[in-house]
Amino acid sequence: MSLEVAKARGRVQSSVGPIIERLGPPLSSVPWSPQLVAQSLEILPVGLRYGKLFWLRPVHAPSLRVGMSRSAEPSQAVLDVVAWYPLSPRVVHSTSWRYEQGRIVLTYVVVVDSPQHLPPDSLELVSVTRSDLARGSSMAPAESIAVEAVLEHAVRHLAWLSRDDPAVATVLADWSEALEGYQPEPFQALS
Repeated sequence: MSLEVAKARGRVQSSVGPIIERLGPPLSSVPWSPQLVAQSLEILPVGLRYGKLFWLRPVHAPSLRVGMSRSAEPSQAVLDVVAWYPLSPRVVHSTSWRYEQGRIVLTYVVVVDSPQHLPPDSLELVSVTRSDLARGSSMAPAESIAVEAVLEHAVRHLAWLSRDDPAVATVLADWSEALEGYQPEPFQALS
C-alpha cells in the first residue's frame, strides 16, 4: 500500500508521515534488488532516566529494524536512523547477530540521552527488565530468540564495556549503579 493510499484510509497519521516518506516503503513491499542484501539492522536505543534503564521500542513493532544496502557502513546507518527521531547517541556498539526468517539481523545497542520528546506514534519508552538469554545447543542456535533476550545480552555487553573500554567507561560513568547487576555470561560462570 502506498503512503498516499494509507493516508487516505487514515492508517498513517500526519505525525509519522514524514518519517515514512524518508524511510521509504516497508522492506516487505520492495521488489528484490541487487542493491539490497538480506540483512537487517536492529537498533536497541537504551538510556538512563531517574537511575533506571529504559529502551525505546517502535509503537508498531517489537524492535527498531531497518534494511541495509550493500554499500552501507552499519554503524553509520545506525547513527542515521537514530537521527530521524531525533535522539542524541552517546555510545554505538554492535552486540550480536542472528539468522531469522531468511536474513541476518545485526543488532546494535545505542546509548542515548533521555529524550525530552519523541515524534508522536514513533517510539515508546519501556523499562528494561531482566530476561533469560536464549540458549541453543553446542552446534546450533536457539530455536527462537526474543527481543528481550537480545536486549539482556546487549545490556550485559554494555556492562562489560563500561568496565573494560576506557572510552565507554568515561561516557557511562554515571551508569555504574544501573549496570551493577549485569555481567557478561562468561564472567557469571566464573563467579
